[in-house]
Amino acid sequence: MRIAMVCTGAPPDPYGGLGTYIEGLLGGLAAQDAEVHLVGASRFPDLPKVSRYHQATVRRVRVAKPWTHASLLGLLGMVWAFVRLNVVGTWYVWRLHRKAKVDLVAVHDWMCAPAGLACARLLKIPVCYHIHSAESFVGASSKSLRAAVGRVLNRALSKRADLIVVPSAATVSDIPHLAGRADVFPISHGAGRAWRMPCPDDAERAAVRDEVRSRYGIPEGRRLLVYAGRYAPHKGVVQLVESIRQAVDGGADVALVMAGTGWPDVAHDDRLTERVGRLELGDRVHLLREWLDTDDLRDHMVAADACVFPSAYEPFGFVALEAMALRARTVVGPGFDEDIVGSEQDACLRTSTVEPAELVPALVRASGDEDPELGDRARRFVRDHHSWEAAAGRTLDVYARAVEN
Repeated sequence: MRIAMVCTGAPPDPYGGLGTYIEGLLGGLAAQDAEVHLVGASRFPDLPKVSRYHQATVRRVRVAKPWTHASLLGLLGMVWAFVRLNVVGTWYVWRLHRKAKVDLVAVHDWMCAPAGLACARLLKIPVCYHIHSAESFVGASSKSLRAAVGRVLNRALSKRADLIVVPSAATVSDIPHLAGRADVFPISHGAGRAWRMPCPDDAERAAVRDEVRSRYGIPEGRRLLVYAGRYAPHKGVVQLVESIRQAVDGGADVALVMAGTGWPDVAHDDRLTERVGRLELGDRVHLLREWLDTDDLRDHMVAADACVFPSAYEPFGFVALEAMALRARTVVGPGFDEDIVGSEQDACLRTSTVEPAELVPALVRASGDEDPELGDRARRFVRDHHSWEAAAGRTLDVYARAVEN
């Protein structure tokens, strides 16, 4: 099967969950009978425009780091990058199709919907639309202009696509126009970038722990919690900071490192910084205001006494699975699907709300000595349930349906 993909991220190290998905899927597809061509955005100016990644051909569209888009000029640059990505994606698929038939175009996320619509209407190629998140339809994030544009493009491509792939059944229930459709297929993903994050032995874990803790001046005996993700309201970041205040007031000796940024709404960074200052947590909560690369993120998770991701909404949850694969004792919020993170099998601690009254005891339990086997159960669950090879095989089976139709 000859497949063209258009996505907002291109490996190596694309940002966010969608970029993580593309890296993992391409790795899983390497062992499958498929010829894959990907067009995606890349933040690395020194990489070639076209190269190979695993068994896929990748064409990169250069963009800036996302968190540099705080100014109006930066926002205009982001819009320009959106236009370029869709134009280049359509053009590249057209060129491929002229040389040899493209069997299917896989479009990832609504930001690539214009390219998908062009391929379906103008090139008459079967299109599979991957909807990775319902964020434009649920929660506070759905009130923005960006979300409104996302809903319009989402609906438009959903009407034209031959098939739709979502990460879980919960995504279907959150998007009104997917209800009752027989051409929507939930396919669970692999465990994010866990395949690039080797789990350390005890000696390496101790060395990494000492290095990371010294970076933030965390004294011996203080428990280290690590969060990674966007500083967005639905991620529970405000409640997490407030939980640290309550935990410390209750006698727990804890510190928190928060890797991430609020992009595309970078005002979240400033608001969260103000909240930390108002709660007098400057020596306890370390806001990085940027994403970490894969190796550095892995070291933070390895060094943590517990990792915490208290999201009220989460389309899948790669970062939690990555932490669990590294044997980190992990706390997740109610936005995570129980089947995906294995909370009912005691692979992690899952709270039913994002409120500090429930988060605090979960954080204290996970970072303490009450359940020392929690990390081992987490790693076993991820290895047993989240293989990228299996996810890639299921994805190809769905693609075949679109081609046959």
